[in-house]
Amino acid sequence: MSQSVEAPYPAFADIDGQPLEDGYINIGAANLNPITNPITVYWDSGLTITAAQPIRTSGGYPVYQGTPARFYVVADYSIQVKDKKGNVVYTSLSDNIISGGIIVLNATGTGSQTIFTVNSNPSNVYINGVYQNQNTYSYANGSVTFSQAPPFTSIIEFVFG
Repeated sequence: MSQSVEAPYPAFADIDGQPLEDGYINIGAANLNPITNPITVYWDSGLTITAAQPIRTSGGYPVYQGTPARFYVVADYSIQVKDKKGNVVYTSLSDNIISGGIIVLNATGTGSQTIFTVNSNPSNVYINGVYQNQNTYSYANGSVTFSQAPPFTSIIEFVFG
């Protein structure tokens, strides 16, 4: 039996692929703007420590009391990540959708971003519903890197499972 080894904390990259320093993470209701439709986010899996939004980053990691941390929600969610100047790095209106044991992580193309943070190596990737050959992207250290940036406003689906 094999076991996947994963990073202990989620990492967020800036648009240039470097760790997101002093960034902002907003989590909201699925399919809605996460800034205007926030949902409750927690710092612990027991859902007892509420996280104030936006969640801040340091060295690419969400931080709670100055320490890298995971955060938790109880339902599907939308997410928007901004850099320290408030520029949007990443937006997805429907992250962490679970359907029949398959997890789909959605992202939106910026036209210039080639690196996207994911939890593990996706089994399939689609851009605007079109399957992407595995030679058009690579996976390493929690990130998928495309050989060419997905088009502006394109919907990118990372499929796991």
